[in-house]
Amino acid sequence: MKKHIGWALVLSFVVIITAACGNQNFSGENRVSENASQSEGHAAGKLTGRTVTILTGGTPGVYFQLGNAMAKMYGEELDARASVQTTKASAENITKISQKKAELGFATADTVTDAYRGEGNFAKDGVISNIRAVASLYPNYMQIVAPKSAKVRTLQDLKGKDIAVGELGSGTEIMARHILTAAGIRYDGINANYLSFSEGIEGIKNGTIDAAFLSSGYPNLGIMELAATDEVVIIPVPKELTEELKKKYPAFDIGIIPASTYKGVNEDRETLMVNSLLITNKDMQEEEVYELTKALFDNLEDLRHAHSSAEKIELEKAVQKLPLPLHPGAEKYYKEKGILK
Repeated sequence: MKKHIGWALVLSFVVIITAACGNQNFSGENRVSENASQSEGHAAGKLTGRTVTILTGGTPGVYFQLGNAMAKMYGEELDARASVQTTKASAENITKISQKKAELGFATADTVTDAYRGEGNFAKDGVISNIRAVASLYPNYMQIVAPKSAKVRTLQDLKGKDIAVGELGSGTEIMARHILTAAGIRYDGINANYLSFSEGIEGIKNGTIDAAFLSSGYPNLGIMELAATDEVVIIPVPKELTEELKKKYPAFDIGIIPASTYKGVNEDRETLMVNSLLITNKDMQEEEVYELTKALFDNLEDLRHAHSSAEKIELEKAVQKLPLPLHPGAEKYYKEKGILK
């Protein structure tokens, strides 16, 4: 009788340990963010039970909207335990991916370039060499919004104003600093506020912020909500300034925010754009990254329903202008599709 009880206790212990291990991600952490929205598949799939955390950005941004669509898709198509986690976006996502705190993350190409080279905001901590590309996705556009009442029409009009430049060290803030510097405007020439997208928009509504920098696909939900109740302007970044920045930062390019993207803005606006990437850690298993990449491009329509920016995601462009190596799993998929030789 004692032997039977002993074996029962051992078996129970094994079951508990096995279940606990099954809930860990590849970094060995057992967590789901309080801010995460989770989607789990029900049928057996290629990644059944696998934790896949996708690092996005703030809730008004495109990263968050596409990340949620991806999490739902990975749950349904691969039976993964997929969820999103809100962050300060690019720079934080790169750091967390390098530390194996998540499986996938969104980041802008210029910020990834700085991280992979150990430059800019990453100069102090040095080169981050263990991140890899999954895909080049769609262009992010710098959108500088202001209420008409602030009488800000050009970059030079920002001098002496209260400006939301993005959260400190974020992709938006890094781009804002580059643009202002190229325009001959130092941070000590403005009142720089390190605010998230939502905080910047709220500041404009409350009258404490004169203009806000937001780097995202268009339309940006926060700007749409602001334009629905206030008259707004989108401040252009002249193409001549972008051309100068391109000499130092090749990831940048000239972009256009079309007229009528936002209520009351009836003319095209020149601006600076940079591609968004999907990144992972080099230690992710090859077959897992292959399945995640394949599912992404097999289900692009689902992402396009989530946000119009996804209409610009194309398989043929997924490997173009990458500032870091592809993960072998993604590379395997692109070779299979004939995109790479």
